[in-house]
Amino acid sequence: MFTPTNQAKQKFVEQKRLERERREKDRLEKEELEKKDNAARILQRWWRLRMQARRAEEQCWQWWDAQFNDNMTIFDFYQIVGVYCMITRRKQQQRGFVTDKARLKKLSKSFTTNKFKSNSNTNIPYYTLLIDMRYMSLARKYLELIINQCIMQCIASNENITKSSLELTLLLQYLNPKTYQTKHTVDPVHVIDIPDRILQSLGQSILKSTLCQCSNLKDAFVSCVTQIIKLENRGSRMTAEDKQRVNAMKLWLSTMARLTLYPVEHAELSSDSLDLKTAFLFLWSNTLSVPYLVSLINAMTADRLRKWTLGAVTPFLMENRSLWTNTLGGNECLFLMGNLIDLWNNNENARKNEQETGLMDWVQYFLKTIQPFFSDRQIPNHPRYHPLFKWSNATWGNSIDSFVFDKVIKQIEYVWSRSFMDHVFQKVVTMNEPKQEKALNNISMSLNSLQVKRKQTVDTNGDSNSNGGGEISLLAIEIESIFSMYMQLTLLFKSHRKVIFYRIAFTHQLMPKLWTLMNKFGPKGNMLIYLNAAKKPDIDQEPLVQVLRVFCEACSVVFLTLDDVDIFKHKAPFSPDDLIHISKFLNQFYFSIIQQQTPIPSELPPAADSFKAARRLLLQIYDLDLHHPFCPPNHWLLISMTSGVKSFFSSLFQNMNQEEKRNNGNSKKLSSSTASLFLNSVRQGDPVPLRVLQLMPHTIPFNIRLQIFRDWIALDRTTVMNTGNKIIRVRRDRVLEDGYHGLCGLSPSSWKGNIRVSFVNELGVDEAGIDQGGPFKDFITMLISEAFEPNHGLFAATKTNSYYPNPTSSVHGANHIQLFEFIGKTIGKALYEGVLLDVQFAGFLLARLLGRNIFLEELKELDEEVWRNLTFIKHYEGDVEDLGLTFEADEDVFGKIQSHDLKYSGKNISVTSDNKVEYIYLMADYKLNQRTKEQTKAFIHGFRTVISESWIKLFSPPELQRALSGEDTDFDVSDLRKHTVYQDGYFDQHPVIRSLWQIVDDFSSSDKRAFLKFATGCPKPPLGGFDYLQPPFTIRMVSTDASGTLDGVGVVKSFFKMNMNKSGRLPSSSTCFNLLKLPAYTKKSLLKDKLCYAIHSNTGFELS
Repeated sequence: MFTPTNQAKQKFVEQKRLERERREKDRLEKEELEKKDNAARILQRWWRLRMQARRAEEQCWQWWDAQFNDNMTIFDFYQIVGVYCMITRRKQQQRGFVTDKARLKKLSKSFTTNKFKSNSNTNIPYYTLLIDMRYMSLARKYLELIINQCIMQCIASNENITKSSLELTLLLQYLNPKTYQTKHTVDPVHVIDIPDRILQSLGQSILKSTLCQCSNLKDAFVSCVTQIIKLENRGSRMTAEDKQRVNAMKLWLSTMARLTLYPVEHAELSSDSLDLKTAFLFLWSNTLSVPYLVSLINAMTADRLRKWTLGAVTPFLMENRSLWTNTLGGNECLFLMGNLIDLWNNNENARKNEQETGLMDWVQYFLKTIQPFFSDRQIPNHPRYHPLFKWSNATWGNSIDSFVFDKVIKQIEYVWSRSFMDHVFQKVVTMNEPKQEKALNNISMSLNSLQVKRKQTVDTNGDSNSNGGGEISLLAIEIESIFSMYMQLTLLFKSHRKVIFYRIAFTHQLMPKLWTLMNKFGPKGNMLIYLNAAKKPDIDQEPLVQVLRVFCEACSVVFLTLDDVDIFKHKAPFSPDDLIHISKFLNQFYFSIIQQQTPIPSELPPAADSFKAARRLLLQIYDLDLHHPFCPPNHWLLISMTSGVKSFFSSLFQNMNQEEKRNNGNSKKLSSSTASLFLNSVRQGDPVPLRVLQLMPHTIPFNIRLQIFRDWIALDRTTVMNTGNKIIRVRRDRVLEDGYHGLCGLSPSSWKGNIRVSFVNELGVDEAGIDQGGPFKDFITMLISEAFEPNHGLFAATKTNSYYPNPTSSVHGANHIQLFEFIGKTIGKALYEGVLLDVQFAGFLLARLLGRNIFLEELKELDEEVWRNLTFIKHYEGDVEDLGLTFEADEDVFGKIQSHDLKYSGKNISVTSDNKVEYIYLMADYKLNQRTKEQTKAFIHGFRTVISESWIKLFSPPELQRALSGEDTDFDVSDLRKHTVYQDGYFDQHPVIRSLWQIVDDFSSSDKRAFLKFATGCPKPPLGGFDYLQPPFTIRMVSTDASGTLDGVGVVKSFFKMNMNKSGRLPSSSTCFNLLKLPAYTKKSLLKDKLCYAIHSNTGFELS
C-alpha cells in the first residue's frame, strides 16, 4: 500500500518523535532533581536554624535557672519574667497549652510571695512596676501572659487541684483588683500621675483582658461537674480515693467559681476598664449556665454567688434581655434556670419571700426561651439528639451525660415541690369570700404582660378595694401568673406532667377555693368570662384562661382518688351541688368550644385540644353520676342548656319531645327518625353534630346514639372490600385453640368480612349443616365462654362475676399477649355482627376500652379489701407513718409473695400523712392499670381493630356493656312475640303458641332469663328490642315423638290437640339461629313442665 518513499518519511518522523520525548524526559528528570536538591537544602537550613534555636533556648533556660533564686531584686525578677514570656509565648501559640509547667509554678510562687528587693532595700510587690513609666507596658503584658497560662493550667488540672494549687493562689491574688495597692514604689521619680486610680483601673483591665476573655472556662466547669456526679452516683461503692477526688474537685470548683465573681464585685456602672454589662454577662454565661454548679460549691462561695446573682445580676439582665437572649442556647438557659432556683431555695436566702414573684417571672421567661430549642420528634429544625428532650437545635450542651441533666431536674423540681406550692398558694387557700357579691370588674381584658395586667386591673376597679374586689383582682393576676408557669413546666418537662398536676391537685383546699375565686371573675361572675371566651376563635386572649386550664387538669387528678364517702358524706373537696354547677358550666363551656368554625370542617378547633382536661373532668363527673346519681333529670342533655345551642339542635330536640309525647312520654319507644335526622345532618357536612357525638356523647339521648352506632356499622359494611369467605374448621372441645390458629392471621378488613365456621365432631368429621351465620354466632359464644372461664387463666372474675385480664396470664406461654389481642378482635366482631355475649365485663376494663380515667371507687369492684384499706388510710387522722407502710405492693403469685415498687426505690420510702394520697393514687393505679398493662393494651388494640375507637366513644362504660351484652332487664314478652317468626305449622294464634306466650309471660325474672338464654344463647334482650335480634327469634313445630318429623295430618291434629303423645320429647333449641324447636303438646301444663325442665337442664345443642 505504501511506496518506499512514504515508508522512509514515516520512519524519519517516528525517529524524531522519539528523540523529542527523550529530551523532554531528561528535562523533567533534571527539574525534579533540582527540586529535591532545593528541598533538601531548605530542610537542612531549617534544621540548622531549629537546632540553633533549641540550643539558644536551652542556653536561655540554663541562664534562667541560674539566675532564678529567692533573693532576686524586682529588676532581676522583671528580667526573669521577660525571658520566660519570650520563650513560652511562641510555644504556647504553636501548641495551644502551657509547655513548661515546672517553671510556671516557680514563677507563681514568687508572684504570690510578692517580696522583691528594690534600690532602697525595701520589699515591694511585682505590680508596682505597673505604675512605673519605664516598665509599665511590658510588665502588664508579662503579667497578663502569666495569668492566662495559670488559667489554662488550672483548667487542664480540674480533676486534681494539687497540681494547680500555686496557680490558683496566683489567680486569687492577681485577679482581685483590691490586691493592687500603692503602698510602695520602685522609684518615685518615674511613678505616673494619680497612681492609686490608675493601678485600680489596671487591676480591672487585667481582669477583663484575662479571665473575662477565657473561652473554655465553662467547658472545664462542665467536665468537673460531670466527674463529681459520676463518682457520687456510685453511692456506697465509692472508695476512699474516690471521696478524696470528689472533695478536691469540689474545692477546685468553688475556687474557680469564686474567681468568676471578681468581675461582678469590682465592675463599675460605666467604665472603660470593666463595666457592669461585661461582668454580669460573664458570670451569667460562664458560671451560672454550668449544670448543677451551685449545688456542688462550698457554702461560702454559694452565699456570695447568691448575694450578687439574686440581688443584682439577674434583675439587671432580666431587664436587659436583649443582651443575652441571642447568645445563650437552650441548654445554657436550662442550667441557668436550675442554678437560679437552687440559689433561691436556701435557708440562708434572707430575701426569699421578697424575691418569690421575681423568681416565677424569671422561670416563665426561661421556659419560653427554652421551649423552641427542643422537640420530642426529630424534625429538620431539631436534628441533634438530646438526652433529656430527645431532639434539639441547640449548638452546645447536647453531649452532656444524661445523669447530669437528672441533677438539673432535681434543682428545678423544687418549683413543684410540696413546700413551694403550699407557700405560693397560701393566699388562695386562706382567702375569705368577699362580704358582698360584687365581682371584680373588667379583669378579663387583653394585656401584654403581668405588670400591665396588674396595673390595669387595679386601675379599672376603682374603689372596689372597699368590698374586697381590688384584693381579689391582684390575687387573680398572681394566681394566673403561677398557673402559667406550671403549664409551661408541664409542656417542657412532659415526664413530670403527672407529678406537677398531682401536687397542685392535692394542695389542701386549693380546688374548692379556686372554684369559688373563679366564680368572682368578671363583671357578672358565674364563670361568664370563660363562657364568653369559649365563643372566641382564640380563647387564650382571655388573661385568666390558665387558671381554668389548670383547675380542670388538677381536678381530673383529684377525682381519681375520690370515693362516695368524700363527696356524699364529707362533701369534700366538692359537694354534690358544687359538682352540679361545675358540670353545668363545663357542659356549656366545651360545647361552645366545639361549635367554633375551622378552615377545614373536619378539624377540631384548637381550643378543643388544649382543653381536653375540661372534657375529661366533665366525663368524670358524668361517670360519677352514672355510678351514684345526684344530678337532676336531663341535666346532661343539650336541651337543658339555656344558651349556646344551635338552631339545629333546638329543632332536633323539639322533634324528639314531640316523638316522646306520641309515645306517652316513654323515651325508649323513640323511632329512628330522630336519630336519622341527627345522622343526616352529619352526612350533610355539618361538623358540629359529629363533634358532639365524638366529644360530648352524653349530651345526646342513648337511643339516638345507639341508632347512629348501628348506622355507622351498616355504612362501614358497604365500604369494606369483599375479601371472600374465610372458612375455618373448629373442634367443639378446642374452640379457642382452633379459632386462634384459624383467625389470628386475618387482616382488619377480613375480620369485618364473612367468616364461616364448620364444626368437627369427635371423629374428625364435619357436622352436617350449612353455615348461614348461625354456626358462627355459636362459635363466638362458645369461644368467649371458654376464654372467660376463670380456670382457663386468661381472665379473672371479681366477686360480682365481672371479668378482667388475669395478671398471671403468662402461664399460657409467650403468646398470651397475642391471645388477648385475638379475644379483643373476637369481641369486636361480635359487636360488629350484633351477637350478644353473656359476659359481664369489669367496669374499669370498659373504662380503659373507652379511654376513660378510672376512679379509686373502681378498685372496690376489683379488690374490696384493698379498697377498704386504702379508704381507711385516706381518712386516717393519726400519724400514717405509725402504720409502717412503704411505697411497694405485695401480692401472692402462685403461692409466692412478690413485691413491686410503686415508685423508684419505693420500698425505702415510708408512707406519711403528707404523701398518703400519693400512695393511695399509686396503689390504685398499680392494681387497676399497671398489673395488667400489657394484657389490657393488647385486648384494646384487638377490639379497636374491628370497632373504631371513635364509634364506641359514643357510649359510657355501662352503655358499652349494654351494647355488648344486651339490656340487663327482663325482656318485654309482647315485643318478643311481635318479632317472632313461625315455621312448620305454627302461627301466632296457634293454641300451643298462645299457651307458650301465656306461660312465658307468667315466668319469674330468673325463668325469663333462662328461657332467653336457652333459645338465643344470651339471657339479656338486645338493645332497642327484639327487632334488632339477628337472626330473628324463630319457633318451629316438631313432633313430640323421638322421630321429630311431623306430616300435614299431624299439624292439623296439633291444632285441635288430638291424638298427640302426652309425654313426648323435650323442647330443644339451636342458639346459633335463635331457634326454638317446640313440640305441639296437648296440655298447657305439660308444655309448662317440659319447657321449665328444658330451660333449666341445659338441653344439648342441635344443629339444623
